[in-house]
Amino acid sequence: MNIPEYMTFDFLQTLRRNHPAWRLLCAEQAPLLAAFFYREFLAAHRRGIETEEILQDLDLFLYDVSQQTGELAGRTPQEYLDRWTEQGWLRKYAWHDAWYYDLTATAQKAVDWLVSLHQRAFVGTESRLHTVFGLLQEIARDTDTDAARRADWLRGEIARLQAELAQVEATGKVQPRLNELQVKERFLQAESTATALLADFREVEENFRMLTQQVRDEIVQWEKGKGELLAKVFQESDVIRDSEQGRSFAAFWRYLMAAQQQETFRATLRQISEVPAVQKLLPEHPLSDIGPQWLQAAAAVQQTIGQLSAQIRRYVNEDYLQQEKAIYQRIANIERLAVDVRQGGSLPKGDFLAIDAAAPAVVMPMERKLFVVPRPTKLENRMLTVGDASGGKLTPLFQQVSIDPQKLRQQIRDVRGTRPEVSLKEVLQAYPLQQGITELLAYLVLASHKEGVFQPDTLDTLLFERDGRQLAAICERVVYRQEDEEAKP
Repeated sequence: MNIPEYMTFDFLQTLRRNHPAWRLLCAEQAPLLAAFFYREFLAAHRRGIETEEILQDLDLFLYDVSQQTGELAGRTPQEYLDRWTEQGWLRKYAWHDAWYYDLTATAQKAVDWLVSLHQRAFVGTESRLHTVFGLLQEIARDTDTDAARRADWLRGEIARLQAELAQVEATGKVQPRLNELQVKERFLQAESTATALLADFREVEENFRMLTQQVRDEIVQWEKGKGELLAKVFQESDVIRDSEQGRSFAAFWRYLMAAQQQETFRATLRQISEVPAVQKLLPEHPLSDIGPQWLQAAAAVQQTIGQLSAQIRRYVNEDYLQQEKAIYQRIANIERLAVDVRQGGSLPKGDFLAIDAAAPAVVMPMERKLFVVPRPTKLENRMLTVGDASGGKLTPLFQQVSIDPQKLRQQIRDVRGTRPEVSLKEVLQAYPLQQGITELLAYLVLASHKEGVFQPDTLDTLLFERDGRQLAAICERVVYRQEDEEAKP
């Protein structure tokens, strides 16, 4: 059996660890991620969202989730966005002096897969079968070079059209060729394909960005003369347009931007909106805005291509048109090392770069404080007398909080029972904290003495009561294992 490489065990094992979409599905907060991404980007068909707006929306969303689950969010909205960007689920970019966030293509694939798990009330097959036959017949017909077969097919089409025209002229009526079920099936298939195009645009945009990054990496590592470099850049500048995705997208853009095609599309939408079977579907499956959404998504791809091409030109100008200066040569060496490290190279050992400060210290004259006359310090010289401690009490000295570690260990054993491990959250649910944060720190000290394991990737919210107030502590998950405790003398 011929198994493709991308479906072998080793490849899938590596894909599970490294692919952002798979990591999103395996994340503990996958429901939160998928729900927020779908509501913020996919359901609203939005591309880039400004930082302030998405922070506000995420803050409200986290509040709603905490009200439903009773658990507080472990991070701030900005920390969540930074982490999701590092994981490859969001893309952060600057535009017109503002920062924006957009959903990546891999994250959209994960969310779309979750959407596909929803059981559909109606699954049409007949229209898709017609689509398959139609596509195959189109390939066979439009690639056939046999003149006789082409002539026979054209005669058959002419005869069919003439017969249909004669029937219309004789009866003055046109019988619908599709029943209500077939209309519904074809409309839902068209709506699904139109929506899928929006997802394809995001993936095409990321592929163009990766392609340009490869060209930039080659420029950084170039060691030959300026003329040869410019010749290579001019040659590589057509890579984006000449790639298969570039040619396909260019054809789509020309077809979409044609005024006749846009008017035909709008007229078709107006016509089908009058069909009774379609009118029942329009409230839940609107298609009136799909044309502007296509234009917006395609324009974003065109804009990305133009920006990336401009970056390549600036990159060449900055690095090589002034290569006589030593500072540009040093920058080129640093960038070559950075590319090597990103492609799997080893980091330099020790201190390899030192700067005085991350930013210049600028002190404006008007920011200095005005001179203030110092006030003299007055000291009082009092005579000290010997006290007898008759009015004092020593009781508070003996009322300090004391935590018994053996008692905490016994509580952990009682909750764990015969299980191999138990979390601190489960222990506190059975034995609530009596001494507040001091008792909680004692549990953490036991875990640090090889009686437990800290799991930094997971945060637990520990609820407890102190002086009549409900308090919460957020910390890394702590797990107490039986073998760790038995190993302790």
